[in-house]
Amino acid sequence: MAALATAAPAVAQSSNSNTNSTDTLFVSQAAQAGMAEVADAKLALGKTTDPSVKAFAQRMIDDHSKANDQLESIAREDSLALPSGVGTANSDMHAKLEGLDGKAFDSAYLMGQRKAHEQAIALFQKEAQAGSNPQLVAFAKKTLPTLQEHLSMDEKDITAMTKGSNSGGM
Repeated sequence: MAALATAAPAVAQSSNSNTNSTDTLFVSQAAQAGMAEVADAKLALGKTTDPSVKAFAQRMIDDHSKANDQLESIAREDSLALPSGVGTANSDMHAKLEGLDGKAFDSAYLMGQRKAHEQAIALFQKEAQAGSNPQLVAFAKKTLPTLQEHLSMDEKDITAMTKGSNSGGM
């Protein structure tokens, strides 16, 4: 799941009668988002010089790699197809980040993380409420607090960066 590709996602299919359309969409979108999180965070580790952005990126790698592995395990156990890449929107964002450096990179990365985590939280909440696959519902419920923590961390970094740029430095 760690490859950064732009191929169209495979539609998750399952012979498991406990899986509904919410579950199949969740697997596809959560897998794409998770792979994109790790790829963007690895890029951030190589581009940023800001210690708080580096720490945030490392946390994204650690937490999202673990979640990606858990989701992959559930999907394989339930014969659900996983996407082959991160999808076009995530790939486009990664390409944009590759072209940036310095504070412009940090700002774009953190703002992108805010949007990505807001979307992920909504996706995981929907699965927790409307999914029918017990393993996926449990995974969504278990992962939600971590995603919410990531959003809070990101917002603190954005606030610090904004204050730093207003005072002439980070």
